[in-house]
Amino acid sequence: MEQKDTIKDLLYEKMSNEQNDFIENLKHLPPEKIIQSAYEKVMRDDILMLFEDDFLDDKQIKALLRLERPLSACYDEWLKNDYTYMDMLRDTVDDFSENLARSQEQAKKKKRSEPER
Repeated sequence: MEQKDTIKDLLYEKMSNEQNDFIENLKHLPPEKIIQSAYEKVMRDDILMLFEDDFLDDKQIKALLRLERPLSACYDEWLKNDYTYMDMLRDTVDDFSENLARSQEQAKKKKRSEPER
């Protein structure tokens, strides 16, 4: 287990350094380019955050470590998939607003059923 933690830490450090370099490069871009890169920055942050957890086996970690830029490779792969944040956002807002409306309706009913003082 100790070896896995060591290579996992190496991978996280490599990816973290890659993200720090990416952010430093953004700082030298004009504001329009920074705004255009906002999605990439956020997604790369999220990908990096995944690597704080223990979800890959040794072979996967070693394979990523062999890459020159594993974080960029993971981001590029994300761009190729069929998942969309918009579906997750839509579901989240739908669930939240449904619960909020239900809660407000219950509060309104409760207020109506309370005797006036």
